Amino acid sequence: MRKILRKLEQNIPLQDQEYEQLMDYIDQLRQSAPESYALFCQQYGVILYEHYSTYLPRFPAGMDELIEYLVRNPSAGKAIGALPASLSVFPPALHPYLMYMLHHDPLALQSLEIPEAIALSGNSSSLPEPRKQPVVCKFEDANINKETGLRAHFDRLSRFTFVSRLQSYRYLTRHKAAHDRIEVVNGQCLGGIFTNKEKSIYYYIFLTEDNLDKAHLACQTINSALYGSRKGS
Repeated sequence: MRKILRKLEQNIPLQDQEYEQLMDYIDQLRQSAPESYALFCQQYGVILYEHYSTYLPRFPAGMDELIEYLVRNPSAGKAIGALPASLSVFPPALHPYLMYMLHHDPLALQSLEIPEAIALSGNSSSLPEPRKQPVVCKFEDANINKETGLRAHFDRLSRFTFVSRLQSYRYLTRHKAAHDRIEVVNGQCLGGIFTNKEKSIYYYIFLTEDNLDKAHLACQTINSALYGSRKGS
C-alpha cells in the first residue's frame, strides 16, 4: 500500500488493479479505524476527487445526511442558526460533522441548499420510507472494474436512506455528458449520470416506495446534496 500512496503523492497514475486495492484499503480503514480514515481523507481526499473522481466522505454522517434530515424534519432548519445550543435537535450521528462545520465553515451551514418546496413552505414533506435492508449495488457485465470513481459514487448514494438499489447500465466514452445529474424516471426509479475523466456512466437509483411525488422529492434531495453550490461531506 505504501507504493500506491507514494504514487498518489507524486501524481503518478494508478493502474486499475492498484486503484481497486486502494478502494479496498479505504473501506477497511473506514470500518475498523475511523480516526485513521479521517486522517487519510484529510491527506488524500482532494487528490482522489480531482484525479480519480472519487469522493470520500470525511464523517460517517455529513452534509448528505443533514440535508435528508432537514427534508424529513423541516422545522429543524431553524436550529441551524442556533448552533451549538440547538445541537440536541439533531441526531447524535450528525453532531461531529455539525461541530466541525460550525468551527471551520459556518457559512456553509447557513447556506444549505435544500429542495425549494421545503425552503418555501416549511411544511413537512414526505420522502420514501427508510429501507429495511442494505443497499444492493449492481454493475453491468461489461463494467468489470466498476469504473474509476463509480464505486465511491454508489457508496455516497447509499447514504440516503430511501435508496434501495443502484444499478449501472450504460456508459459512453465519446460525447460525454456536460454535467452529472439525476432525474425522475418513474415513481420508484431515478436515473443518474456519473462522469469521470474517461466516460459518462448511466445508472438507475431504485427507491423504497413507488410514489411519483415522493420520487420527485427524493430526486431534489439528492441533487441538492450532490450538485448544490457546495460539495457535501
